[in-house]
Amino acid sequence: MGLNRRKFLMKYGALCLTASAIPALFFLGNDDKKKNIIFIIVDDLRPQLGAYRESLQLHGNNLIQTPNIDLLAKDGTVFERAYCSVPVCGASRLSLLTGSRPYKLPNQPYGRHWAYYSRLNLEATASHYDFTEPAGLNNPGNSVTMPQHFKNNGYKTLSIGKVYHNVDDDKEAWDDLVKLPGENWRDIPAFEIGTEGKDDGYYVDGRTTKYVMDKIVELKEDNFFYAVGYARPHLPFNCPKKYWDMYPEEEIELPPNFTNPVNAPDESIHNFGELRNYTEVEFSDESQDYVTDEYAKQLIRGYYACTSYVDAQIGRLLDKLKTTYNSKGESLYDRTTIALIGDHGWNLAEHNLWCKHSNYNTSIQSPLIIRDPNIKGGKKADALVEFVDLYPTFSDLAGLERPKPTIDNDGSLFSLHGTSLVSLMQNPDQEWKKAVFSRYHYGDTIRTDRYTYSEFVNQSDSVLSVMLFDHVKDPNENYNIADINPELVNALNKLLGNGAIAKRNAWRKFVDTSEKNKPILKDLNLPKAIYPAENYPSNGQVR
Repeated sequence: MGLNRRKFLMKYGALCLTASAIPALFFLGNDDKKKNIIFIIVDDLRPQLGAYRESLQLHGNNLIQTPNIDLLAKDGTVFERAYCSVPVCGASRLSLLTGSRPYKLPNQPYGRHWAYYSRLNLEATASHYDFTEPAGLNNPGNSVTMPQHFKNNGYKTLSIGKVYHNVDDDKEAWDDLVKLPGENWRDIPAFEIGTEGKDDGYYVDGRTTKYVMDKIVELKEDNFFYAVGYARPHLPFNCPKKYWDMYPEEEIELPPNFTNPVNAPDESIHNFGELRNYTEVEFSDESQDYVTDEYAKQLIRGYYACTSYVDAQIGRLLDKLKTTYNSKGESLYDRTTIALIGDHGWNLAEHNLWCKHSNYNTSIQSPLIIRDPNIKGGKKADALVEFVDLYPTFSDLAGLERPKPTIDNDGSLFSLHGTSLVSLMQNPDQEWKKAVFSRYHYGDTIRTDRYTYSEFVNQSDSVLSVMLFDHVKDPNENYNIADINPELVNALNKLLGNGAIAKRNAWRKFVDTSEKNKPILKDLNLPKAIYPAENYPSNGQVR
């Protein structure tokens, strides 16, 4: 039987796929064949999910029940090592929605994509440390954000919930910008007490889901980019009682590393001020520097419950996509690319830390799952990827030409720092970027296949301390081996960049920016690590 040109391309096009040809495979020039994008951002989501069971060695009581996210994962690609650029809500979202990385210039009290209160393009606003970020710092006037790019290409763009940290940022990019009215979440019961009789719709994430389900029926004949921001499992832990009941108190386990890492720099540890901001927390007094075992288990239980609650809302949304058809008899699920991320990780007592705001893996690693109807699902990619990769990935999956990168005032590349993940979704076993980068305030981190290396500096850029972990021998980052590995530290310092300007551009050592940001595959050839003779982790635990 003969093949017409279109069938031939669809069947055999992947055999000769190149980076420049990617958009042609997914979009054949017909608006009727454009795919929708639903971008789900879950606040403070750890990769402690069924989809990550094998890569994180999850089992028993430390596995959060997320059957709906797990089903999405089976239909898509799970990125097992995905990293945010900065582990704080506002800055992380700005980074991924502009496709640019955080940085700070020497002797400046602020930086780009820097703080909890970072804003995109409004007037200067106080940061988390009472510094200021000048208006326009986070978005030069000629930079095109992700939603604006889709709007410029004929998509209806919609946002609901916590997408940008400040709901009124980037207003012009959205055709429909919604923040649902209702109770202040600080006034809703934060723990199991008071949740009896409350259904899913009593809480904002349930109402968010209902709004989106109704809206996509209205949009079934359109092409849309829909960003859906879920508030939980961010503090406070409020959700219906049935989700608390999924996790009996007596079955909650504390992490085995409920203590500071050996040789941890003081700069790497914080006193979890975010947790103390909530009135129902028992230890708002900052002089109390630990959480009791009993209270820690209550917090862990609340996090698990809220994650399962959000999972149920995602399941409702996916079911609605599968049962909503356009006039051509096509289900929206079959015409929609669905991506799910957490904006960063979250600490649940590991290293005696709570919340995010650190350079440890628990803060900077988060789930990333992408399901595209034109790419076979059920895949897992172990490659190192970053949230700045999402902008070019969505553009390629939708068949859009990427906007030109923005050049900053000093001549450096401001936007579109990421690498499209489309070819990795097709072939997850291929070689990929050799390193990824994260930053939290005055700490810079480079993550290679085996090592995580962090440097902490003061405002004038002098190095205060460093830490180094071997993820093969010490996957839970319990023992800092920097002091006994000067040769390896020196090699990683060169890759990270010596000084603020070098660190700002360090990612370019791993990405060929002349060819649509293809990964550079050159081996790093790092020195072998030296390990202490005593007390070094065995199976991830300090002996």
